[in-house]
Amino acid sequence: MRKAFSIVALILMVALLMGCTSSTEDGSGESTDKTDKNTEETTAKADEKPFYDGKTIKLIVSTKPGGGYDTYGRMVAKFMEEQLPGSTIVVKNMPGAGHIIGCNEIYKSEPDGLTFGTFNRALPLAQIAGLEGVEYDLSEMSWLGSPSSESYSLIISSESEYSSLDDIVKAGGDVILASSGVGSQAHVTSLLFADMMGWDKMNLVSGYNGNESELAMRKGEIDGLFASWGSLQSFVEEGYGVPVLFIGEQAPEGYEDVPLIQDVVTDEQWTPVVNVMLTLNVLARPYAGPPGIPEDRLSILRDAFEKAVNDPAFVEMGDKLGRPVIYIGPERAQELISGLADLSPATVDKIKSTYTGDE
Repeated sequence: MRKAFSIVALILMVALLMGCTSSTEDGSGESTDKTDKNTEETTAKADEKPFYDGKTIKLIVSTKPGGGYDTYGRMVAKFMEEQLPGSTIVVKNMPGAGHIIGCNEIYKSEPDGLTFGTFNRALPLAQIAGLEGVEYDLSEMSWLGSPSSESYSLIISSESEYSSLDDIVKAGGDVILASSGVGSQAHVTSLLFADMMGWDKMNLVSGYNGNESELAMRKGEIDGLFASWGSLQSFVEEGYGVPVLFIGEQAPEGYEDVPLIQDVVTDEQWTPVVNVMLTLNVLARPYAGPPGIPEDRLSILRDAFEKAVNDPAFVEMGDKLGRPVIYIGPERAQELISGLADLSPATVDKIKSTYTGDE
């Protein structure tokens, strides 16, 4: 009897233990479900690929193949692919209307992080002037930066009576400057600088193309002109001209004593104008995507762009191709572009007038 009671008690105990185990693991199903869910999430995370892995990215170059913008574009595509494993970056040339068509296409693209591009650095002026066909707003775009920065300079002929900016200031700006034509960067820059300096005597002569301005300086027909430092550096080093002002982040090596525009024009009312002039040169090869790219994807693109441009192999390739590399980040790009919205109505009218020839 005692033996039978012990057997029954043992059976009950085993049944109770089995019931507890069943309740813990299967009762409400919570523990089992949680375990299965955690396992599934862990597996999913392990299988999840980076967003750009397997994606095709379109890099729009707003001009025809060949030339500086296209060269930089293909360099950027090659080295950014390396920073975005599994991605393919396809360069698409979209020339027309002075880069406006390509920039419009970038601006209107789906903001999915799969399209960005490059365009002429003078397009801020086209936007300010409200040129026909302009549909973009550079201040709204998703900026990556620029792989290059250039200096613009006021070069004065060695044949001129002036040899420094101080000389010109003392003369009240009574100089003869050249430009290729209304609407050109040199033309707009000359007029805006004269306004900022309060000059009303400056004589601006348009119609000088190619090397014509250099010949005119050597003959003493003009005092000088605003131009890219890279295009006239050899002219200066051969003794035919003197730089008296630079528009850029810093003066080129060996010319540190030449003033920068931001140090010459210090009145705060002109700060937005100075920023616009800097934009045209500091962002020598601007890169941006459409407005509204998700922040996580934009961050990945910006990081890949920065690493690509600063890759020693990228810099070496640029040197060999005559394409200098000076990385400008997205924060600086956005800071400069923001100046477009701060221009006074009078300055906007002045820029518009340079495109119509009514200045």
